[in-house]
Amino acid sequence: MATFVLVHGSWHGAWCWEALTPHLKAQGHAVIAPDLPGHGSDRTPAWRVTLGGCVQRVVEASRGASGPVILVGHSMGGLVITETAARNPGLAAGLVYVCAFVPRPGERLIQLAMTDQASKTVAAMRRGLLTTGIRSERAAEVFYGRCPPAVAGSAVSRLRAEPMLPLLQRVSQPAGPLPARAYVECSADQAISIGHQRMMHRRAGIETVTTLDSDHSPFYSAAEALVSRLVDQARVWSSNSPDPAR
Repeated sequence: MATFVLVHGSWHGAWCWEALTPHLKAQGHAVIAPDLPGHGSDRTPAWRVTLGGCVQRVVEASRGASGPVILVGHSMGGLVITETAARNPGLAAGLVYVCAFVPRPGERLIQLAMTDQASKTVAAMRRGLLTTGIRSERAAEVFYGRCPPAVAGSAVSRLRAEPMLPLLQRVSQPAGPLPARAYVECSADQAISIGHQRMMHRRAGIETVTTLDSDHSPFYSAAEALVSRLVDQARVWSSNSPDPAR
């Protein structure tokens, strides 16, 4: 069985995987869902949150896992799993991007995000000195459009300000071969448009692509379908399991 390391996106925390985790565990898989620094229940000050620190959190979470480690990145989490794989060759059996950013070496996430003209995220943002926030009255529309109102409301109440520094730092050149990669695109996504998702996974050469009829939060609105996709992909990669303790 696989070990899935679930990496959340901007403004979110490990809590966003709460509906997905039981389904994966019920099928015998292990699940690790860390809070990135400055997110969720982690209280690291925004000025201390770096891309390198986010990578270290994922690496530490992966240590000691049994079976193949699959890094799953949602939204901004795509930046983190990309950088994690670039700095730590052999750590993961594969990377799964869930309506996520796929930055190229030398690229900064802020640049990539700002080129998505169809995204509703920028219009919903509230900018601070070292962080950005999402206006609560716009968050449900941007992130949770296909979710039940109670689910969306609970999620909106837990969003936190996003540290800016990781979004401004450039992605590293890979230190070794990248693991296998797959992409789960979401056709009704208002945060990262479907056109932008397709541009990113095509230029990255990711050939394994699944489309979900979902908003930006398939871990709520299409949890069973997303679980099925993750489990199927883990089966494909299971024969190439690395040592997660490296």
